[in-house]
Amino acid sequence: MSVSRNQGNKIGLLSDFVAVPYVFGANTILDHLNTSYYHVHGESFTYPDKAASVTLTSGSGAWNTGGSITEVIPANALSTSAFDLHWIDISSISANSEFVIDIYSGGAGSEVLIGSVPGVRNAVQSQEGSKRIQIPQQLVNTRISCKLSDSTGGTITAAVKFMGHYYA
Repeated sequence: MSVSRNQGNKIGLLSDFVAVPYVFGANTILDHLNTSYYHVHGESFTYPDKAASVTLTSGSGAWNTGGSITEVIPANALSTSAFDLHWIDISSISANSEFVIDIYSGGAGSEVLIGSVPGVRNAVQSQEGSKRIQIPQQLVNTRISCKLSDSTGGTITAAVKFMGHYYA
């Protein structure tokens, strides 16, 4: 018994390819797959890179939430594509204290809180080093800033930098 095969209609030929339109931000399955892919495989970055960390200063008084918001990533500094941040590196904590670093997105005077990270420095331990954070995906060129609040009656300082990745 012989078997005859039609070699002319193979599945997977390049000529069978159907281009599916993809629009970033269109809230489609393709958009979510693209976001997931780049969430895992996007180019990573450190900011500031090859530069000193940015120093934050707390407000005077325990848990003073009126302290200043300090720009860490200027607008237009991350101009490759949309991005998010996954790590904050905290160093040079100036005094023993419990503290919280609030993370903001947006222009000066119109910042929106997008995340917070707690920490502590005391006589037996310090949480200097990298801490995991999670924030919403940010649009390209977005400004990121921080505010430090702490448990002391005075003011303290801590230095920060971020590690994240791009979505393109």
